[in-house]
Amino acid sequence: MFYLYLAVLTNALIYILYIHKFIKGLSKLPNEQIFTVDDRQLPSVTIIVPARNEENYIERTIISLLYQDYPNDKFHIIAIDDRSKDRTGEILDSLKVNSSNVEVIHITEVPLNVAPKKNAILTAVKKCNTDYIITTDGDCLHHKLWLRSMVNPVVGSEKKNIGIVAGMTIFVKDKYSSEWERTWQSMQNIDYISHSLLAAGAIGCNKGFTANGSNLLIKKELYSDTTGLKSNVISGDDFFIIQQAEKEGYKIRFALNDESVVHSYPVNTIEGLVDQRARWASKTTSSSKFVFIFALNTFIFYIGLSLLFILAVINQVPFKAFFGFLALKIIPETIFLFYGFGRMGFELKNRYYILLQVFHIPFNLYAAIKGKFFGFKWKGITYK
Repeated sequence: MFYLYLAVLTNALIYILYIHKFIKGLSKLPNEQIFTVDDRQLPSVTIIVPARNEENYIERTIISLLYQDYPNDKFHIIAIDDRSKDRTGEILDSLKVNSSNVEVIHITEVPLNVAPKKNAILTAVKKCNTDYIITTDGDCLHHKLWLRSMVNPVVGSEKKNIGIVAGMTIFVKDKYSSEWERTWQSMQNIDYISHSLLAAGAIGCNKGFTANGSNLLIKKELYSDTTGLKSNVISGDDFFIIQQAEKEGYKIRFALNDESVVHSYPVNTIEGLVDQRARWASKTTSSSKFVFIFALNTFIFYIGLSLLFILAVINQVPFKAFFGFLALKIIPETIFLFYGFGRMGFELKNRYYILLQVFHIPFNLYAAIKGKFFGFKWKGITYK
């Protein structure tokens, strides 16, 4: 039993060191002032919106982009209808008629060994003639100052080596069918925000950990070497490009402004949530060393905690040993989340956070194993 305790303690200490690094990185992030830049200094930007079967949301998304407080001649929208089986393409075509800022690409097939979303983005990139690209999703809503807030960090001659500006995305749902749905949706929103806070903390240390493709500015030249995107890996257009930016020596920034936060719609079922997290987990073995060590250590740490719980239930170890090691997970996470939520001006609702901790370990272990060995569904397609 001594060796089990030693192994779990080792994993716990590595986990705590990572969390400490993320907290330190968060503390270094500056709050950009978005109105200090003259409109004449703002660069031209292309906004790429890949969409598949988004007929319920795509019109609101494009309209929120068209109403940006940004010089009209300095931004262009390329929306991609990626093999949609609903009215997504038709809606995009109607929006294109009414705005010269909107261009629509219809994709009917995907090349072999290329992930569909990455194919959609790379197809649009070929049509871009701007130095900066911003990606978002077809189910997002944007503050009217969103574009300005995402571009502001790269304005100025001293900022020319910034390759990535990442932003926060949060889930918003107006109505819940039951109190249970409100509960699990609130839990997943906390977990979702925690992923962005990890990304922000890593960025504060100029480490490319992960990013959110629904809210991401990229220097176009990063797409010149598409091998860094790992096009054969189904997910991770955002995940891999930020790691590629770090590898190539670019500086990375995170936008902390309220205006930079994007609102998106969450998955509507627990099955969909599991598939989403399994998809995220499936790409970690192809990640950078910094990310891979964190992911692997966390997985082993959670396995160790689960084993201690089982041994405690069958009276092979005292429960106080399990709870002692569990505290090495919960305490640093809680400090990190309270600090991160505070920096973003969000409220961390205690009742949902406490309940999340009950399910956090088994849920993440299941999602990781499912994503790596059993596959997942995404946009109506099963991937293995």
